Amino acid sequence: MNALLNAGQKLVKTLEGIRLRLAPFTDRVLDKVAGPRVTPETAAGAGMRSFELDAQAVMSTEQTYRAQTLVRTALLLVAVLLVWASLAKIDEVTKGEAKVIPSRQLQVIQSLDGGVVSEILVKEGQVVEAGQLLLKIDETRATSGVRESAAQAFALKTKLARLKALAEGHSFKPPEPRPGNAEEQRVVDEERQLYDAKRSELAALVSISEQQLAQRQQELSEAEAKRESAKRSLELSQQELAKTKPLLATGAVSEVDVLRLERDVTRARGDKEQASAQASRAKAAIAEATRKIQETDLSFRNEIRKDLSEVLGRLNAINEGAVALADKVDKSQVKSPVRGRVQRLLANTVGGVVSPGKDIVEIVPLDDALVLEAKVQPRDIAFIHPGQAATVKFTAYDFSIYGGLDAVVENISPDTVMDEKGTNTFYVVRVRTKQPNFNDKMPIIPGMTAEVDVLTGKKTVLSYLLKPVLKAHAYALRER
Repeated sequence: MNALLNAGQKLVKTLEGIRLRLAPFTDRVLDKVAGPRVTPETAAGAGMRSFELDAQAVMSTEQTYRAQTLVRTALLLVAVLLVWASLAKIDEVTKGEAKVIPSRQLQVIQSLDGGVVSEILVKEGQVVEAGQLLLKIDETRATSGVRESAAQAFALKTKLARLKALAEGHSFKPPEPRPGNAEEQRVVDEERQLYDAKRSELAALVSISEQQLAQRQQELSEAEAKRESAKRSLELSQQELAKTKPLLATGAVSEVDVLRLERDVTRARGDKEQASAQASRAKAAIAEATRKIQETDLSFRNEIRKDLSEVLGRLNAINEGAVALADKVDKSQVKSPVRGRVQRLLANTVGGVVSPGKDIVEIVPLDDALVLEAKVQPRDIAFIHPGQAATVKFTAYDFSIYGGLDAVVENISPDTVMDEKGTNTFYVVRVRTKQPNFNDKMPIIPGMTAEVDVLTGKKTVLSYLLKPVLKAHAYALRER
């Protein structure tokens, strides 16, 4: 607004300067047309003129002033008009007849699995939103499959928890059954009993091996005790023999006594070696018992892990199947993939059977904008390019009342197209509006006709007025 005021002030100053410069010229023109002007100074210089001359002078002065004012005003208006015509601009537009087309292809909705139609929620011609429910297909079988799959999954998860507890040696923590679900509670109780039974079985096997280990440890203790006793007896016998042999030469002892002592040494040495062998055998038995305990535990856990792997595989298969079943239940509720208008409702009977893959609903998309194809004459196409602004005027709605919709040029056909009669050629210019309609009560649907004005540039009013003159001048005084 401030810019407009400043421009207006500058224009007024310019016009005032033009008026002051033209004033001497207009005065001379008036003097030639109406005669010399009578001014007060001229009247005073006369001095002796009569009253009539004075009156005529006054009247002549007034007429001259009026004529001067009229001429100045006319010249000023002409100057203003010329300045305005050289500054004011008007739009240059290219017109074309257009028709609304769907911005996307017709959406054909099908039923993947088929079934019995249980409810129809829309009718032909109705506008639907993306994700809106159109109709329902009986989901009894699919829902039953989902429940069965959920029960199997819960049983496998509970078994999986039991096997993990046994394999890792910690307490059993099953998944919580849903309140009031007796079947799930029964599964948990059975798996807990199996857990306790397996723990008892493992404990019994380990207990037998531990008893054998304790027995072998007892045998080792006894063998080591015998070995120590035999070792001590051998040492004493050897000492006695060493002290008795010198007495044989003096006759204090007989040779029989020496032989008896040597026999005792040999016996003690044999007892020691026998005890050592028994200790070695006991140690080997202990190692065997320990290994057996480890093997018992390892064999038990390997068997559990084998079952665990099998259960995991079955659970994964159940989960994959559950996804498919849930999708089947979801597909039993047919929803619109886009915002649009229901063109045809092919499944129109509640209780009717829909075959798998059969078309059930056709929807014409209604986007946030409209797409129109305009026909533009070849002589006007040179100044049109994508991105230009345009105005769409629909023939169904009076432009003077409802106005038009702003649009943008999207695409221009690479070549001309022939009309249906084969007599006229034109370029197809595609434009997209910025709004889908005027309001909800005045819808715009595919097939409506309109007039498209593409803004190709701007020109001044003066150039517009001079165009016929310049055009006539360009073609004047020519002969073929």
